[in-house]
Amino acid sequence: MQTFIPFSVETLKTVLPYLNMNKTLCSDLSAGALFMWQEGTDLQFSVFNDTLILRQNIGEQPAFTWPIGADVYGAVDAIIEYVKANDLALRFYEVDDATLETIKADSRLKPVMCEYEERWSDYIYSFADAIGFKGNKFKGQRNHINKFKRLYGEPNIRFLKKEDREDLRKMLSEYHCEHGDADILEELEFSMTEKLLDIADDLCLYAACLIVDGKIAAFSIGEAIGDMLIIHIEKALRRYEGIYPTMYQGFLKLVSDKTGKTFSFVNREDDSGDEGLRISKMQYNPVSKVNKYLVHINSPAYRIEKMPVLRFCDVVLTELKEDDKRAYMELNTDIENNRYWGYDYREDDDITGKIDENTFYDLAEVDMHAGDSINFAVRNSENGAIIGEALLWNFTFGGSAEVGCRLLPEFQGKGYGTAAFKVLSDFAENTLKVRVKARCFKENAASRHMIENSGYKMTKTDEKFYYFAR
Repeated sequence: MQTFIPFSVETLKTVLPYLNMNKTLCSDLSAGALFMWQEGTDLQFSVFNDTLILRQNIGEQPAFTWPIGADVYGAVDAIIEYVKANDLALRFYEVDDATLETIKADSRLKPVMCEYEERWSDYIYSFADAIGFKGNKFKGQRNHINKFKRLYGEPNIRFLKKEDREDLRKMLSEYHCEHGDADILEELEFSMTEKLLDIADDLCLYAACLIVDGKIAAFSIGEAIGDMLIIHIEKALRRYEGIYPTMYQGFLKLVSDKTGKTFSFVNREDDSGDEGLRISKMQYNPVSKVNKYLVHINSPAYRIEKMPVLRFCDVVLTELKEDDKRAYMELNTDIENNRYWGYDYREDDDITGKIDENTFYDLAEVDMHAGDSINFAVRNSENGAIIGEALLWNFTFGGSAEVGCRLLPEFQGKGYGTAAFKVLSDFAENTLKVRVKARCFKENAASRHMIENSGYKMTKTDEKFYYFAR
């Protein structure tokens, strides 16, 4: 059976040749992206018959990249064997449109559910356009660069040196002050930037800076894969007018001169849902965008054509509705109530913008469309307000699902939780034909009572949880 090796800089270096074989325009399948965003994902590598497979956790459940290398067909067989042996889900992440069609055509991978979020789509630009900025559509960029030259002189752009580290830290400190309202994702990027710079040479990355008045005013870190240049980091001090297009164009010229290559494309990665960043990226006239799908194979959610209404005693389970958004946000942002749900929205890096009543509703919609969960609103009458949530998730390729339920505080201790948990478990077993399981924190006596009263027996324990099955 296939084995996976945990992430380290050294293991990442060993798979660089495979990453350089990547034929997609997806930025995530690159050394820089894997290094920057691996924290907390349990990223692991495996090589099967000269073919690379990556595994990491996406939304607490494992997922795999589409194999890269000599024996893609055999590597998919190895993944299937692995998930069956370990009772895991069969999911693929960072799947582009062409690979999605390949997956849909593979008879071993049925049925297929998939979803993408536009905020994670990569922006692709013509390298020739960006290095020249010719034509009326780039008039704005040319004007900004000319203004920079009038104010600060000819751009001084060069590769970073080891002795630049202290000046770079000062620049990053000033940049951080300019962006004091940074969200979780931005804070993580800040923390990883210096680390990435420290190992840029080891990962064959290009790191360059723009000097103004003897100080670093901007810098970029990029990576070449095939005929595409990926820009992982692009940071500049706002007080220098025209600095972003000046650094961007200058960086492309510098890398092109260094490598002796004329690239076809530039990938400036995603906008993470930031409206200002989206507007900025669109102003540079992308030639395309790379949509990156999360693909789930054999999810029981595929069998649901229309969300049913489930009833037991005084409890009704229905689909989440537009009118539930406000109460659903309250359910997700109650830190104390979610302590034993294992969720703290402040640590959720899927939340990349300001939280409003759409945030959690939209996240649940994405999960359901991707086949990762089936979310029900719990009510005490069919047309009543939402009093909690019951869901099926953690689906495995072999046919099991985890059941969960949480209620708003004022509705706890009244039997609603047990009724919701039981009716959803019955539905999963009898209609979806999956084996049901559950778990709870050891400190959560009420949850254990709810699970055991729904016909479950304890199967094992660890340091944090009790585990149950029917």
